[in-house]
Amino acid sequence: MPQTVMNWKGRLILVVEDDRMNYNYLDILLKPTQANVLHAENGVKAVELCKQFPEINVVLMDIRLPLLNGLDAAREILCFRSDLPIIAQTAFAAEYDQNEVFAAGCCEFIAKPVRANEMLELIKKYLGNQV
Repeated sequence: MPQTVMNWKGRLILVVEDDRMNYNYLDILLKPTQANVLHAENGVKAVELCKQFPEINVVLMDIRLPLLNGLDAAREILCFRSDLPIIAQTAFAAEYDQNEVFAAGCCEFIAKPVRANEMLELIKKYLGNQV
């Protein structure tokens, strides 16, 4: 688990993940930060939640998703939330060209399995560390 605990109380993070174990891992990782966490299990739901909750501060987006893949979901979200940081994550990093991920508008790319400190540091770039 992370050595440094971030304080993101009052912040809203959307975790887009179809694998329940991966979602649970991220949820447990984020719990000590006091951030509020929303969950979408597919790209369509992610787009809907970003429209419904304009207060979302950052999105952790799996790339391989049912109904609408993560890159297409990111493109759709950025059409109406161009400033929203989207961190792409995938267990299939070798199959994706990072240029494709960045061209879709994602600001970061992380390979699974996600290391706790690495993920928290990426999120910190966009949320800071309130005290």
